[in-house]
Amino acid sequence: MQQRPLRPAAKGGTGGAAAAADLLCAKCMRPVVGEYVEANGRMYHKECWICTDCKRPIAGKYFAEDNGAFLCSSCKESHAPKCPVCRRPIMGRYVTVNGSCLHPECFTCGSCQKRIEGQYFVDEGTASQGPARGAGNVVSFLCPRCNEKLHPPEICGGCHKPIRSGKTVTANGRHFHADCFTCSKCRRIITGSFVNVEDSHLCQSCQPSCSVCGSGLAGHRTVQVGSEKIHAKCFRCCDCNTCLEGKHYEVPEKNPFKASKAKHRCAKCHANAWQAAEDSKSKRAEVEEDRRNLCNEREFKLRWRPDLVPCSRKALQDLGLRIMNSHAGFCVCYNEASGHVGCAPVNDSYAGAAVNVAYLACVLRVLRKDRHEPIFSLDPKDPHNLGGPNLVKRFHPEWLAGTVVGEVLFQADYALKQICFGDKTYAPLGLPSAFDASSPVGEERASRQWFTVKRASISVAADGALVPHVELSVETRRLTRCSTGYKDAAYTDPHDPMVRQAAAVSERFAEIAARVPVAAELISLARATVLAMYLLRRGCCPDDAVLERYSMPRLPEGSGIMEIPTLTKDRRNSLVSEKDGGLVLTSQSRCMRGGVDLTVPVKEVTTKPLAKKVMDPRARPALLPLFLPPQNSAFAACAA
Repeated sequence: MQQRPLRPAAKGGTGGAAAAADLLCAKCMRPVVGEYVEANGRMYHKECWICTDCKRPIAGKYFAEDNGAFLCSSCKESHAPKCPVCRRPIMGRYVTVNGSCLHPECFTCGSCQKRIEGQYFVDEGTASQGPARGAGNVVSFLCPRCNEKLHPPEICGGCHKPIRSGKTVTANGRHFHADCFTCSKCRRIITGSFVNVEDSHLCQSCQPSCSVCGSGLAGHRTVQVGSEKIHAKCFRCCDCNTCLEGKHYEVPEKNPFKASKAKHRCAKCHANAWQAAEDSKSKRAEVEEDRRNLCNEREFKLRWRPDLVPCSRKALQDLGLRIMNSHAGFCVCYNEASGHVGCAPVNDSYAGAAVNVAYLACVLRVLRKDRHEPIFSLDPKDPHNLGGPNLVKRFHPEWLAGTVVGEVLFQADYALKQICFGDKTYAPLGLPSAFDASSPVGEERASRQWFTVKRASISVAADGALVPHVELSVETRRLTRCSTGYKDAAYTDPHDPMVRQAAAVSERFAEIAARVPVAAELISLARATVLAMYLLRRGCCPDDAVLERYSMPRLPEGSGIMEIPTLTKDRRNSLVSEKDGGLVLTSQSRCMRGGVDLTVPVKEVTTKPLAKKVMDPRARPALLPLFLPPQNSAFAACAA
């Protein structure tokens, strides 16, 4: 602020008057004539130059305010702030400390009492709310030198010099200048995040990072996976994406030419993946087995051919009977009083009562020569290996090989095995497979299944016709190893899958026979066997000469095929399970052998009367050449 001295206005001629007239008072805006006051480049009448506050003329020093007002010294002093140290108004230069204004000479160090210029410090231990301390005048401000004496600075952990100012970094309880805080590995200044490793510190690029997400491991829970450390939250199952805790398994890379990071699975997903791989392997094996079995079926004729069924009409003609009518079905009649055995066409309404004469002739020959019913078994070539490459057909008697009767026995047994193995051909039957249910893990299961005669009876019709009835079943016996191969076990668990499967086949045998032609033929052969046993036990005597002379129906290819490839009968089911805190793979094996035994289970076949007449009323019965006529000629006369 500056006070302008009063000076007279310009005097003189017109030019002077005109120039004076151009000067106006900045307050009253009238021309300035005579003496005036100049302030801040503007002119005022002497009487207009007054204090804005007290309205008195300003004499001497004045003060100009920011709002354009002018104050005298007294008013300025009354409005000026008071220095909190000396309590005097601040009329000139001042310094601002903690929001308060002080005279520069009053801003002194509380320790050395010297004037503070530039940097200062507040003694935090004794500082009050303001810069003044009151009557006690306690130290509140310190100069840099005194502050360093009272509060010694930290020593930089890098350059080992005092840290007096600037940005600092604290790590592992030590302090550093910002420029001295360098990475212990690469020695570059650390400007971002860092990690403390024992007594050293590493920058972002040098600190260990997670091999999964790439971020640093510091401050996170980690796990050791092989030679690497990764975040615990990043160590996840590659299938279900859950965090892996506890037991885990590494997933092997399937492609040997592909390099990738190791993947891991939890125990549950690893068990599922392992089981899926084993199931896929088993499925591929089954597909290959189906293909191989289909090829074997064509090459070794492993499917029943309906055209092989022998005709009773032709059989009677071969035996010397002259058949005049066109009946295809014939029944056997027996006169108990005379002992004569005859045959006659059946009524069309009772076609089911017909007996295959060719089967009857074959069975009679077996019973007369070998003293037992026809028996067949399909056995492994190596008795010690049920899953060997080849199976051998065994007929009892052996001459049944190559005959249609032997083919019925073989094809029926082969079809039974296919049904038991869940062959797709018999899928519409809805029968359970012997492999559907699981066995005790790790235990071999071998069984033998036989077609057997469960029940047998004869119905004697009102006209003397004999109608045989049989009920076939499947019997299962568990096999155990012995010195000669395998033998029947002393006990077979009724809950064994093979036993339950055999029970299902037995229960639905009639339905199976309706859909499987060879099963129906086996029933037809069994009916002929029951009828032969009944007649022999009634004392009827077969004509051995006729039986020897009669040519049994034979196969077109002869009896050369006695060995066939093994039907898929050694199948291994694999199961992944948990044991002793880990996963183990166990396999269970199922093997099967079997055959057909048409032995009648009782010595005497039960009989029951049938009120209906079975024979065709238009034809008369004729003596059946398979049996010798008794000495009593009453039956012969009646037949004639």
